[in-house]
Amino acid sequence: MIWALLALLGVPLWLIAGVLAAGLWSRRRFKRQPGVFRLKFRESDEGRWSRRFSYGRIVHDVLVVNTGLALIRTGVFGISSVSEVRDAESALPFERARVYELAFDDGSRRQIAVEPSAAADVARLTAPPG
Repeated sequence: MIWALLALLGVPLWLIAGVLAAGLWSRRRFKRQPGVFRLKFRESDEGRWSRRFSYGRIVHDVLVVNTGLALIRTGVFGISSVSEVRDAESALPFERARVYELAFDDGSRRQIAVEPSAAADVARLTAPPG
């Protein structure tokens, strides 16, 4: 919709296509970086998962979440505790997802669902230091 509006306003189609291609290329490069995994968020007391996937990585005890077309919108969340949710409902965003509840430094709590291959990244937060 917005692309059609820009074309009507006189923005060249090659420029619109170039911006879209650059955004998709940036997204592809980002997803291939080591330690990046797909996730979905929801508030701990909320019943439904977000519609779109986000991409995250864990750096020490901080969850960095990137969203948007080119994955340039970034959220940084300091994690104070992690616990795995054992009785997660069957309608998960992934097949065989692992669900964790994260408590953040600001006192908020959220659940994240990740694929089993990314569970090791999240689970290392629960391991004792050393």
